[in-house]
Amino acid sequence: MLRRVLDLLARVVAPLSWEALACAGAVLGWLAGSVLRIRRSAVETAMGRARVPDPRGVAASMYRGLGTGVFELLWLAGVRAERREAAVREHVQLDDDFAVALHEACERGPVVLAASHTANWELAAFGAAQALAAQGRRLAVVVKPQSVGAFHAFCTHLREACGLVLIAPVGAFGVARRSLAAGDVIAMPIDQVPGRARHGVAVPFLGAQALADRAPAALARATGATLLVVATSREGRRQRLHLLAELPPHGRGESTANAWITNATRESTRVLDAFVNADPASWLWLHRRWRAPLEVGGEPPAPLVVPPVPG
Repeated sequence: MLRRVLDLLARVVAPLSWEALACAGAVLGWLAGSVLRIRRSAVETAMGRARVPDPRGVAASMYRGLGTGVFELLWLAGVRAERREAAVREHVQLDDDFAVALHEACERGPVVLAASHTANWELAAFGAAQALAAQGRRLAVVVKPQSVGAFHAFCTHLREACGLVLIAPVGAFGVARRSLAAGDVIAMPIDQVPGRARHGVAVPFLGAQALADRAPAALARATGATLLVVATSREGRRQRLHLLAELPPHGRGESTANAWITNATRESTRVLDAFVNADPASWLWLHRRWRAPLEVGGEPPAPLVVPPVPG
């Protein structure tokens, strides 16, 4: 039933102009953030801890951006393939530094993108997939299944229609290695809590201690891939993909592979922290980013207690 509702909404939204989506998104964002106040207190508390100026205003802007993103995805799901491809081409732009780094890294060998939940990250991924397709490559993304089955099916259909190859988290490392060997570029999130504490690295992030997932750096090190840390900003009607850092697989000064993975994970989080501080409304503060790992298959986790990281 929900899937049919989503498909119907997509058909209703499809006739709208792209500019109108921002107006509809502002209303949805206001309802979610100011009327229903979905995690609004937690969002403002986290922003205050990170010393974000004007947490109330920035939070409102974040909800407005999320609402706009919802309508953008509904629109993409409701239009024909030709209009969808043209819209992605028009509304996603790769920063020059990122475009050059991506091309050169692909020429050298495998590439892993350390991605984040910034701006409309789904639309940004569609744009990156389109750019890679022009080079004869695919973008494979590690994605967690949505808790609501119908919503998961809707998102899966749209992602695949926009050229993404989807990798489930269970067994992702092996699948991703094979995908890299086949010439694909792999995108993995760096701003989610890992499933197990031992899979994480203690890092400072936005004013508090958190665990950062080692998986993107571990995959890059294991396969000799270049690790590109990227984030997205919303600039008017467009999503712009930025290169935050480029980390070659063999860093200087690290005595072991584990040291490289740890340092690369910390550096990836550090540059994302700086990006979010410069554009705080772009990041998904709704995330329960500072919680304990769920410890998949194990006992309920203890409260997260992570020692401070020197420096």
